[in-house]
Amino acid sequence: MDVLVCLKRVPLAGSTFLLTPDSRDIDTKHLGFGISPHEENAVEAGIQLVEQMGGSLTLLTLGSTDAEEQLRSQLAIGASRAILLETEGEDWDPQGTAAALVEAIKAEETNFDLLLFGAESADSAGYQIHIRVAHALGRPIVTNVTSMTIENGIAHCERVVGTVRELSEVPLPAVITVRYGLNIPPY
Repeated sequence: MDVLVCLKRVPLAGSTFLLTPDSRDIDTKHLGFGISPHEENAVEAGIQLVEQMGGSLTLLTLGSTDAEEQLRSQLAIGASRAILLETEGEDWDPQGTAAALVEAIKAEETNFDLLLFGAESADSAGYQIHIRVAHALGRPIVTNVTSMTIENGIAHCERVVGTVRELSEVPLPAVITVRYGLNIPPY
């Protein structure tokens, strides 16, 4: 099972945000950064799947060289390798981000069985990159997954919608977004 987890570098919760002198941007020099809790669960899900089924876990992020810190921390807990699509630090819109991720995924020699995303990023909560990627790659997608197993090339997923639990089965390769609580990531 070859798994790809897409990550985003985000400011740590509880950080004090200061503006730049021109008041047009956030001054990031004193902020701490990490990845969102949803993405931590996606990485742990990838680690568990690779431990159970063999294969590899690759991380992918788009950002400045500063994002190497988040990739290294996730490599240290069990990912096989990491890919940084280096930008010059500017923010990208969801369409541009998804297009860059799709291009990188298509360029990979590894044909990933599963693409995992956090359900939403902790900073903008845009909730659209993973849907755009799945559509562009022509893969089925299940969002907001709180429980998942893989058997015989089928992902069995559960998610909670209001007061109802929905069960879905999708053939691999697929895109799945996970929510906080799917598992307990190591710290």
